[in-house]
Amino acid sequence: MAVTASLSTNSRLTFSLADSPAVGSISQAVEIKSSRTVDNGTGAGQANAAWTARVTLAAGQVYSLDLTALPMTAFNLGGKLTLATLKDVIVVNNETTAGRYLLYGVISPADVTGYAARLNRGADYRWSDYQDGVAIGAGNKTVYIANPSNGSVTFDIALAGVGTYSDT
Repeated sequence: MAVTASLSTNSRLTFSLADSPAVGSISQAVEIKSSRTVDNGTGAGQANAAWTARVTLAAGQVYSLDLTALPMTAFNLGGKLTLATLKDVIVVNNETTAGRYLLYGVISPADVTGYAARLNRGADYRWSDYQDGVAIGAGNKTVYIANPSNGSVTFDIALAGVGTYSDT
């Protein structure tokens, strides 16, 4: 299966601060942004594979995501995506109910005390490294997302990197 990936990413935070001290006024405007178009390929600054899913995770459950066997349903075809290098992750908690949260990157399904990010209702998590990425191997091929809250949580997850698609 020959698939060509076309990717663009954007992250942006802007803010403005103002104050009126005893004499005069001061202000500061800040914009931090990252925007890139990623070429199709397997080298630095490139990616050739992407995957996404919408997941509803019941209370007290853990979602296990094997990066070497991602179910592929693009183009209404079966198969899988095997990532060799992870270069981008975004997770969005779509819930609006207070107290419904996710823990992204928990250590294991049995231990939710260590995690990479807590995503409260409406929160998102983004990690990106298109230059080098993270090589996927036996020791880091599974990502766990836990829902320790008292109700189900629906979230979107998207990944990009270097990988291969197969029909089986």
